[in-house]
Amino acid sequence: MKLLWSKTALFIFVIFALSACKDPGSKEVTLTSGLRYEVLKEGSGKAAQIGDEVIIKEKLEYMDGTLLYSTENRGVNLPKFTLGQKHVIDGVDQGVQGMRVGEVRKLVVPPELSKRETYPKFLSADSTLVYTIELITIM
Repeated sequence: MKLLWSKTALFIFVIFALSACKDPGSKEVTLTSGLRYEVLKEGSGKAAQIGDEVIIKEKLEYMDGTLLYSTENRGVNLPKFTLGQKHVIDGVDQGVQGMRVGEVRKLVVPPELSKRETYPKFLSADSTLVYTIELITIM
């Protein structure tokens, strides 16, 4: 009986300790694929889904905050793609699904969700990337 009580107490302590480690104010979501995201600004209207053509603004950084790319530097030619069609890396495709127009999300994309056929010189294939995405339009 004493052994059962010890295991139960240990289990409760571990669960409590693990839940205490997470910031209670954090709204970060982790998908089974490993993609993590947080909604920085709520949007409105219908949610983007597979098959929808979308236009986004994006900023790409390394985990340390080093800026790699931003659509702010591109002028009016914002990225347009169809969700679920492999037009963008898996991390961005998954991260945009469910967004509403005007919504801004911060995506933390592990290397396995950022595979490309070719890599720009500034981008390492084994890097975890941070995207800040704003959904502009769902067509």
